[in-house]
Amino acid sequence: MSPLATIALLVLPLAAAVSVPAAVTLPPRAHNVTTAPPPGTAGPEPACNNTGYSTDFGSPFKMECQQSSALTTIRSTYCSASSDRAWDFSCKDRGLGLAECYWSPFVNEFGSVLSYQCPFNSLITGAYSEHDSAHGDRRWKFKCCRHTNPRSLLFNCMNSLPANTPAGPLQFSTPRTYFLRGVFATYRRNVRRGEKDRIFQFVVCQKTSDY
Repeated sequence: MSPLATIALLVLPLAAAVSVPAAVTLPPRAHNVTTAPPPGTAGPEPACNNTGYSTDFGSPFKMECQQSSALTTIRSTYCSASSDRAWDFSCKDRGLGLAECYWSPFVNEFGSVLSYQCPFNSLITGAYSEHDSAHGDRRWKFKCCRHTNPRSLLFNCMNSLPANTPAGPLQFSTPRTYFLRGVFATYRRNVRRGEKDRIFQFVVCQKTSDY
């Protein structure tokens, strides 16, 4: 027997004794998979906090400055759970002597544009508002007052920049020598985040001497 035949006889039994495992087919990897928590296991929404504000989320409110005072500062914070804002207003005595006052009717519908300016050279010195949970919005009335002296006129009126971002804090103060005359606000709805809010701007004017 040749040497090559002898080697072949020795290799064949060794190859038969070695078992090769069958190939395993792995499932294809998934890409960009987002795992959602089981229904009902989402964490609770954060509590709405109106500390430092004078109104409650979802509740009607009414505010008025005193007769000689002007509305100078407006602050607000948003709560997504109620789709509403808590508000705080500050008035400053500026010796105005505003004697002729009246309340406007509601100046906007829920979910619509709010655009209002006090007429007849009058200033905003109060506000009334009520909330609707279905729309996640408020409608507004404003108190307007003016001086009885016909020489007391408003001039150099201008619109402010937006005072807030959607669902963000609101902070507005009238510039020095200016007074609040009007409000402009557009309704925004973010379906993905479940937010309903308004973007507010304010109309301010200078005023001639009362005497």
